[in-house]
Amino acid sequence: MNRDAIIRTLFVIPWLAAISVIGWVLIQRFPPSGTVAFDVPFDGSSAWMDPFLPAERTSSPGLQEGGWRGQRIYQDPVYTAARVPGVYDEVEVVLEFRPVRQTLIEFGILRDDASLSFDFQPLWFAPLQEEAWSPASSGLRNGFVRDGSSDALLASSNYQKLAVWHASSTPLAMRDERQDAEKTEVSLRGSHDFWALPSGDTLSFAFELQDSNRKKGRDTVVFHVMKNERIIHSDAVGIGGSQDEKMGTVVSKKIEVSGLEPGAYRIQVIAEDDVFIRSITTPTRRWVVGPRLSFGDLVGYRDDTQTGTAWSDSRHLVLETFHTEGLQTVAFGGDEVNVSRTHDAFQLDRTDTETIPQKLVAPVGDIRVIGDGWFAFKPEAFFAPHPRRITAWTDPDTEGIDAVVTPYARPTPLEDGWYRGTVRFKLDPARDHSRFALSAPGLLTRAGAVDIRRVTLTYRRPPLSASEWFRVVRQEIANAWHRIKS
Repeated sequence: MNRDAIIRTLFVIPWLAAISVIGWVLIQRFPPSGTVAFDVPFDGSSAWMDPFLPAERTSSPGLQEGGWRGQRIYQDPVYTAARVPGVYDEVEVVLEFRPVRQTLIEFGILRDDASLSFDFQPLWFAPLQEEAWSPASSGLRNGFVRDGSSDALLASSNYQKLAVWHASSTPLAMRDERQDAEKTEVSLRGSHDFWALPSGDTLSFAFELQDSNRKKGRDTVVFHVMKNERIIHSDAVGIGGSQDEKMGTVVSKKIEVSGLEPGAYRIQVIAEDDVFIRSITTPTRRWVVGPRLSFGDLVGYRDDTQTGTAWSDSRHLVLETFHTEGLQTVAFGGDEVNVSRTHDAFQLDRTDTETIPQKLVAPVGDIRVIGDGWFAFKPEAFFAPHPRRITAWTDPDTEGIDAVVTPYARPTPLEDGWYRGTVRFKLDPARDHSRFALSAPGLLTRAGAVDIRRVTLTYRRPPLSASEWFRVVRQEIANAWHRIKS
């Protein structure tokens, strides 16, 4: 090769390299198929996805004890971010993970920056990995059923045997016959959600309310009647307003809506913790409250105490009191817990295998209870307005659950306890980063871990065409302008 040829070659090589880089960028930005994928070893070496944070909840990414490379998660939740290589409509996230003493894992994408709201999808639930459960479908409902149970259970309203996990169930279509109203004496503090069946075609609840006047100013209590999360009636009442420390007068407020179809309706009572519900009068025979039930005290109202009593299908309760007068031993079915400190959460788990509601007794009231089911003040009033939600503490065997409505797909088992699971999310085309969260509730208390060694990100949009190219370019320009302005 003569000198001129060598010079021309040396001149061309940088141009070829530059053209190759530009071509690679264009292919990533505008793939003809509309799909581009990135394989991310989770050792901190990839520019496409960050390690999980905060650092105090995880190990450092890289070589881990045991000889594998990746990152170990010790506490819940953790967060990461991924670069989006252009304007895409969907991302598929494939994670190679290993659960260690952890029954439930969810993976989500951030939808709202202001409220830190994540859209979570199921990634792992140990009980559904067992051979006793099989994938099934019934109508529009997909999920899993226990061997020997009918697939039709997925589309039924037999909520005692049904659970849901990131899915919706078949709505109840029930009502009670018209009857005379009955009054129930209670002492409930602050906001509560009541669930009820119509009496005939009418929902009627009369609440006796009292303001404790523990803060200055008038309190407003707001009422929403809802069906399938849609508000069909709203009302409000102002109570209290005294400047002194005495209890306010008892005020009655009636909420009534007629012409209702059969089904479960939610009466949402929104109030400050200064407000007490002293009684509830309704002709409805089946009505419950939950998942929050806050028994109030009677200080300034009566000289005695009022035992907090309810019947619940919950399997797991969290209890907390804020006053020394509320320290007590709470019984639930055949189990109990001593609430021995204020401002501290105590867990009470049922150990029986009964599927019927059990009696909850808080001898002196003055305690807040949060369950994973519903509470009725009379056993005959109990009904389940919705199926129970799968949690990290759910045990389908002891809880009598025979079907789970869920989009969950069993992860593929690999070697040495590793699995490969897939979740998919819609993307906001205006974002150049996606923020994700991994949730493993109860991880710390179990002394467990979740290991992540590899993630594959696959971004998708329609195959490239003239109209699609113009759509993408317009969005790219809008995104660039937004970055300049901000």
